[in-house]
Amino acid sequence: MPYLEVDDLHVGYGQIAALKGVSLSVEKGQLVTLVGANGAGKTTLLRTISGLLRPSRGSVNFDGQRIDAMEAHKIAGTGLVQVPEGRRIFGRLTVSENLELGAFTRNDKAEIMADKERMMTVFPRLKERFRQLAGTLSGGEQQMVATARALMARPKALLMDEPTMGLSPIMVEQVFDTIQTIHAQGVTILLVEQNALMALSVADYGYVLESGHIVLEGQGDALVDDERVRHAYLG
Repeated sequence: MPYLEVDDLHVGYGQIAALKGVSLSVEKGQLVTLVGANGAGKTTLLRTISGLLRPSRGSVNFDGQRIDAMEAHKIAGTGLVQVPEGRRIFGRLTVSENLELGAFTRNDKAEIMADKERMMTVFPRLKERFRQLAGTLSGGEQQMVATARALMARPKALLMDEPTMGLSPIMVEQVFDTIQTIHAQGVTILLVEQNALMALSVADYGYVLESGHIVLEGQGDALVDDERVRHAYLG
């Protein structure tokens, strides 16, 4: 059984159908990428998996249990954690306080402090900004905060929604280095990313979403070489 499985998912906004029978799976330890044009339904899919939207049909299963009817905070408690599009950090709180909020489901204070220290190793730049208001950071630094906050929950799996959006080329490379580091530590990742070439290049498996449908899937490197994908997304 897949670690994360989406089966025949239908989601709409009023009369507008955003997802029309989407099915995909992620095995434990995999890095899976979902690519597609703006408006294809990528963010809708992640928001549904994480419990922020309800499907009209279909199911979502994670780590052996069905989660599509669970509340979002309970889904986070299962170990499935989202890094949202646009970072969504708490700008009036410090970097340290943002990280503490990532551990809101935990009670192990000593371990939480140890994990905060570990985040400074994973994201050295945040060590210099630890007491700084998060809203005063650069876009790349805010993305580090958003990712570190999610890791403070000790996730079994991460849903990452457009982590490089709006970042400089140098910061994009740093974000992808971090994603690969997190994956190498054993965290399962479902990545939605506008930079299709880089995302598919690091992925074990990939899916292409168009107008609410999965239209193509395969090994990440195979999709990079697929003429349909190259024409539509890689230029």
